[in-house]
Amino acid sequence: NFTKNGVATLCFAVVGLALVGRPYPTHVPLASQGWLVLSGLVGLAVCDTFLLRAMMEIGPRRATLLMLAAPVLVFVGALFPPFSQRAALADPAVIVGAALALGGVALTSLEAPDLEADPARTRRGVIDGLIAGVLQAVGVLLARLGLEGGAAPHDAAMIRLVAGTAGLAVGAVALGQVATWSRSLAAPGTLRTVAIAAFFGTFLGILLNQCGLAWSERTGIVSTLNALAPVWLIPMSRVFLGERHGRWAWLSTVIALAGVALLSR
Repeated sequence: NFTKNGVATLCFAVVGLALVGRPYPTHVPLASQGWLVLSGLVGLAVCDTFLLRAMMEIGPRRATLLMLAAPVLVFVGALFPPFSQRAALADPAVIVGAALALGGVALTSLEAPDLEADPARTRRGVIDGLIAGVLQAVGVLLARLGLEGGAAPHDAAMIRLVAGTAGLAVGAVALGQVATWSRSLAAPGTLRTVAIAAFFGTFLGILLNQCGLAWSERTGIVSTLNALAPVWLIPMSRVFLGERHGRWAWLSTVIALAGVALLSR
């Protein structure tokens, strides 16, 4: 997580130099920066750490499916100040959508994990995935506040990444993990693989996500589109990881995605 955030931070620094001649957006109002720093710490430092651990415990597709709780929580959070998007409650489809999304997430408990794991490890993975979903929702709402405060999408992404990377660096020092992390990253091929994942998943993914948050009138729509990841992961994990998915995998994914789609109406 530290490495992927660090690589993406360097990419955004290059973008900043190319667009405005400086790597860090110091021109963003301090209040907006504050919201984005909090978003980076919650969403990129803590949330992604739980998500990556969940992937190791129950597999990437199942862990990502648990993140479908995030759009529902974003929708609920947006009903209250300072967002107050309460008009959405007038649409019955919204309530049905929230119920379907949470029902699809709940169905994952009936599905065998993507990886061989003992019951205790499976429980830890599900808990980690749900925690990541909650933290993702908080990070999205905080980022929305920062964007509404005057930050451009690429500026917001840079501030969040710097905060997330710095938070993880402080954590590594505080927990005495610097040497351990260094040995782990020194393993052959590890740094290259993480760097490629960081470029596509973190740099491009966060940049487009911030654009969506800035350009969409409803925060839930952006979270809904982000929730498509489990759909892509079913065929991709079959091709690249050799994972097999049964009927519960498809059923839980379809139900949950139907729910988040209704939330975006």
